[in-house]
Formats: sequence, structure tokens, C-alpha cells
Amino acid sequence: MSDFLSKTQGVTFSGVITEPVCLSATSAIILVATGGTEHVLLETTKMSKFSYVLLVYHDLENSLPAVLEALPVLRGMTQVDVVKLDYLSELMAPVVTASKALSRVRGSKLLVIGGPSPWLIYSSGVEGVIRSKLGVELEFVELEELVAEYGKTNVGEALKSEEFSQLLAHSFINERSLLDSYRLYLAIDRLVRVRRAQAVSVRCFDLIKETGVTGCLALSKLLDKGIVAGCEADLPTTATMMILRELSGSTPWMANVVEVKEGLVELAHCTIATSVTNGYELTTHFESGKPTAVAGRVNVGLKATIAKYDPKRNLVRAALGEVLEGFPKHSARCRTQVSLRVPEEYSRKLLGDPLGAHVVVAFTNVLKPLEVLCRILGIESEVYY
Repeated sequence: MSDFLSKTQGVTFSGVITEPVCLSATSAIILVATGGTEHVLLETTKMSKFSYVLLVYHDLENSLPAVLEALPVLRGMTQVDVVKLDYLSELMAPVVTASKALSRVRGSKLLVIGGPSPWLIYSSGVEGVIRSKLGVELEFVELEELVAEYGKTNVGEALKSEEFSQLLAHSFINERSLLDSYRLYLAIDRLVRVRRAQAVSVRCFDLIKETGVTGCLALSKLLDKGIVAGCEADLPTTATMMILRELSGSTPWMANVVEVKEGLVELAHCTIATSVTNGYELTTHFESGKPTAVAGRVNVGLKATIAKYDPKRNLVRAALGEVLEGFPKHSARCRTQVSLRVPEEYSRKLLGDPLGAHVVVAFTNVLKPLEVLCRILGIESEVYY
């Protein structure tokens, strides 16, 4: 028991259980100490409604036989993994990280402004699955509400901001256009705060018609503040951003897949958080030529998790990548451009079995906890190292 407790430090200990009990937890790490405890294990899992159980066994006291007897029944009730006590330490960090991340994702609110863009013909119609599977609250507001909020945000409010002065030093567009882009950021930020949301996704191309500026800088600055911010009201991609944000503690980047070769993927988008770059310029948006897009530079050699959650297929596909190039080089692409080395099988999947146009990047390796999170949620995972 002392060995088990030393390897599970930081996890709430519920005590030695000899009779079935109901525990207030969504996940559990259970040491099966002796044989003859199968019914206690089964009934406790049933009463507690665990969504994930990690069973731990040792090589004495008929611990493993009890696990093997209970396992087929438990797997009909919930997601279960098994590990020997000797190797528990290797799994502890991913399990704890995944469980804590999921507790933050569940119950969070995603504010959807304007609804999904019309070209997202595959990545739309998944609102119910995101609510039920991830436990995320979705709140929809009309684009007109944001436009009205933007109209109430005056130039003086933006000019008083020290942050605006810092942005001006990186800008290659005129000051008035940058001011309008910053006003849009302030307007979205107010809506997010008033609605008490932790994430937002905006139908940004329609916004250009109404305001004359893009949402790129606004979303970048929201990401810098720790608010997950997705483009085009792409809900699966924004949900993926929420997951990677909570797993990694770092700021995710949503990107288009613009080129795929064997073992190589090139990504581009205009909304990267400036805090994850090693420098950036503010310029015009690729598709519209309007202000303001972020052309960020990313350090070569960074490890990256590339992932996409597909609610329609109940699937997360993810890969470990490494940044090969991290600077803009094509004028006919979105302004932040990153090339990554990836496993060859993953690059083949991107073309042969796509999950939509967008992926999400976290510039760190969280594949192990991502796999565990998928197990907890009952989501199939395809992971490429």
C-alpha cells in the first residue's frame, strides 16, 4: 500500500474500500489489493458511475486473478486500463493531466458568434455531440450583436491602451486600420466576459463585410489572454483547441493544412497568438486584403502536437511533429506559415482520410495525456509518434 500511495501523490485518496461505496469522482485509480474483491470493485464502479478506471495489480495475494475476473464486466460499463504496480509511475502523469484537463473542459462555455461558415460542409452540424461528449456548453449569438458592440467601442478607448502602442510597433498597415482591428478585439472580449465564456469562435469572413476589418488580430489577442479563440465558427477545431489548451497549459494555434508531402506538412493561418512566436508583423489578410493579420515566426526545432477531434466519427487523430521552418515565405497563403516534420503514416492520413481543412497545433508534446483523455471519454484515438 505504501508503494501505491507514494506513486499516486497529488491524487485524492479515498481510503481502503472493503464494501461497495459511491465516490464523487469521474475517474478512479484502483489498487486491487487481494482476490475476492471483484464484487466490491464492480459495485463501486457502478454506483460511482466512473467514466474511466485505471486498475492496478501486483503479483501477490491473487490481485491479478481478481482483475482478470472483473475486467470483462467492467469493460461493458466504462473505459478501463490495467497496469502493474511496478509500472504505475509511467502512467500517473498522463492520467492525472488528462483527468484535470477534462474537469476544466467539462462545464466550460464556448461562445459561437454568427454560426459556422458556409464552406465548412463537413465540420458543421456537430453541436449536439460536442455538448454531450465533451460537456461543453454552447451559446450562440448573432453576428449583429458583435457588430453593434464594435460600433460602441470608440477610438479613444483603443488609443488609451498600452497594448495598442506595442502592436503599432509591429504594424505594416496604417494606424486607423489597426485601431479598428483593435476595437474589434475589445468588442469580442467584452462579449466573452459578459457571457462568461472560456472560449469563442467567430464567423469571421462575414464580419469583414460589416466592419471592414478581419477578426485575426482580435482572436490572436484573445488567445494571448488565455481565451481559446477559433476562426470561421469551426466547432470541432475550436473544441480541439480547448482540449489541447487544457492538456498542455500552452496556447494552441488553429491552422489550414496547405501542403502535404511524405513525412511533411505545411500549415498556415492568420490568427496565431503573438505570445507563442519569436517575433511577428501585422499585415493584411491573405484572402481579403483587409487588415489585420498576424504574420508570426516560430522557432525551428520545437516539438509540436498536431491534432483534430472529429465528432462525427468519434475520433481524435494526432501526431508528434517538429518545426522545420517557421517563417512566412508564400504571399499566396495565410500569413503565419509553419512546416513540420511528421510521421509518414500521419501525412498519408491527412490526404487519404482527411478530417476537414483545419488542424490544431500545441507547441509541446501532449500525446500521452491526449490518448488517456480519449480513453476517458470513449473517443477512438489514432496517434502517430
